Amino acid sequence: MKELLERELKKMMKERQSDKKSVSLFIFFFFRLLNLSLNLALTRFYLIKCNKVGKMVFTKGKPQITNKGTLIIGSYNSIWSKISNTRLSAHPGGYLEIGNHNYINGAFISASSKVVLGNNIKIGPQTMIMDSDFHDTSDHNKEGLSSEIIIEDNVWLGARSTVLKGVHIGKGAVIAIGAVVTKDVPANAIVGGIPAKIIKMKN
Repeated sequence: MKELLERELKKMMKERQSDKKSVSLFIFFFFRLLNLSLNLALTRFYLIKCNKVGKMVFTKGKPQITNKGTLIIGSYNSIWSKISNTRLSAHPGGYLEIGNHNYINGAFISASSKVVLGNNIKIGPQTMIMDSDFHDTSDHNKEGLSSEIIIEDNVWLGARSTVLKGVHIGKGAVIAIGAVVTKDVPANAIVGGIPAKIIKMKN
C-alpha cells in the first residue's frame, strides 16, 4: 500500500509538475474534505428526528434531539456540544425553528408553543431558551403556561444566559453572560442582570 501511494504521488507530481509542498497541500485538503464529508453524514444521523434540515449543517459532539412537535433547522449552522450537549426539544404541539448561519454551543432550547431563531445568532454554553414554565406552580401534574419566543437576526447570547417565555429579542441585541431575560429586548440593546435590564444601546 505504501509503495502504491508513493508511486501514485510520483505520477501526480510528474503529471502536474508539482513540488512536494503542493502535494502535501493536496493531501491536507483531501483529508480535510473527507473529514467534512464524514461530519455532514454524521450530522444527518444525529438530526434525523428533525422535520427538516438545511444544507451544510455541522456538529461537534452529539446533540440531544427530542421532537414530538415540529423541529426545523436551516442551512450553514454549527451545532456544537463541546462543553455540554446542545439539547433541542419540540414538545407535543410545539414549534422550534432555527434559521441560517447560526452558532450554538451547549445550549438548551425548548419549545412547547413556539420558538423561532433568526439568522447569524451566536448562543454561548449553558444558555437556556424556554417558552414554557413546564409545570404549574400550584399543581405539578398540570402543564405550565407557554408563550412564543422570537429571537431576531445577529443576536449574541452570552454563556449561562436564560430567555424565558413570551420574550421578543430585536436585531443585533447582546445578552450578557448570566442574564435572565423576562421582557422584550429592543434592537441593538445590550442587556444584563437578573432580571435583565438595558445597560446601553449599541451605536
